[in-house]
Amino acid sequence: MFIGLADSFKTKPFPMSKIKLLIVFFVLMLTFSCKEKETESPVTWSLTPSGEKIQLPLDDSTSNVSMGLEYFQSEKPLLFNSNRNNNSLQIYDLDGQTLVKEIRFEREGDQGTALGHFHVQSLDSIFIFPEMSPFIILTDTSGTIKSRIRFSLPEGYPMIFVHNSYYVSPPVVRGKELIVKVRLDGNPSSINQEALDGKKLLAAINLEDGSTRLLPFGFPKDYLSNGQKQFEFSVAGNHGKTVASYMGDHQVYFSNSENEPMQPKSAKSQYLDETMPTFPKDVDGRGFSAYFFAKSRYESLIHDPYRNVYYRFAYPTVVAETDEELRALRASPGPFVVMVLDEDLNVLAETKFDSGTYLPSNFFVGEKGLYLSLSHPDNPANQEDQFAFELIQLKE
Repeated sequence: MFIGLADSFKTKPFPMSKIKLLIVFFVLMLTFSCKEKETESPVTWSLTPSGEKIQLPLDDSTSNVSMGLEYFQSEKPLLFNSNRNNNSLQIYDLDGQTLVKEIRFEREGDQGTALGHFHVQSLDSIFIFPEMSPFIILTDTSGTIKSRIRFSLPEGYPMIFVHNSYYVSPPVVRGKELIVKVRLDGNPSSINQEALDGKKLLAAINLEDGSTRLLPFGFPKDYLSNGQKQFEFSVAGNHGKTVASYMGDHQVYFSNSENEPMQPKSAKSQYLDETMPTFPKDVDGRGFSAYFFAKSRYESLIHDPYRNVYYRFAYPTVVAETDEELRALRASPGPFVVMVLDEDLNVLAETKFDSGTYLPSNFFVGEKGLYLSLSHPDNPANQEDQFAFELIQLKE
């Protein structure tokens, strides 16, 4: 009985023709699978100089190294420049590559203000931020002072810091409030992590009554885990999303609303030190200068609304053997890196630019892409009587 039962489970011989068909089918499936994997390979992006340039003529009172640039798209693409020698804002037509208007402000009286930094919300709403002042000035292209908004910050925040070329963090208008970066009080060489945890990055100023509140965003909880670091940071706002980049942190941090805490996202440059530098143990002038100008660091983070990407500027460590070489880095920066992050803050590309061609503190984003200044002091093509920019294009 058991023998008969076992015989009933024996498999019948499989025809050779069907075996050949199965082999052919398997080979075809393997071929299509390989092709599908090839088509799904990640897209390679690059950020490269295009050779396309913008050259803007300057008068004798205007330096070709700007303290503040801002692009504004009107009927024509416009570039605003802060000219502190004349206490004025200059407006350049980028299509015609000409100066179309200079808005000069009085220094004294009811219409007086000292031009500091600025932000162009519209041609009818231009914000002026005089340095170390408790006022925000609202004007337009006529240069008429429309209002002065007096505000006061909480203790521990000496001023707002809306700089147009240093750790750029453009203000954002949300309803009746202006979201601005604040400057932190305290000594970065001695503050501890617990004290830093209480510091905030941004303030919201009510444009009607000047009342101020701090937004909840602060520094990473481990920012000082390896030693003391500078407080510098850059913030980019994009339709309610806030993205922050810190001088001494490889990661970037983001939040989609005020009600959500900041979340980290890895965005390390391959050209910077693995461990970010800290203040030197022997506190002296040269040590601090080396930390600020010769060591690995991240600087401005800016949003490109036309391609919905972010550009993160960074500086690799360089060797400055003498005090003279170290001092030269202030006006003649060494090599720098521009990283490209997508809308989810994934690194798409990064390009290292050698020193001596571009001035990384002077840049703007236009419809075609990122423009870098050619006014580096060591650039043989540098001309004092013009602003010159080259288009740096993001391509697949």
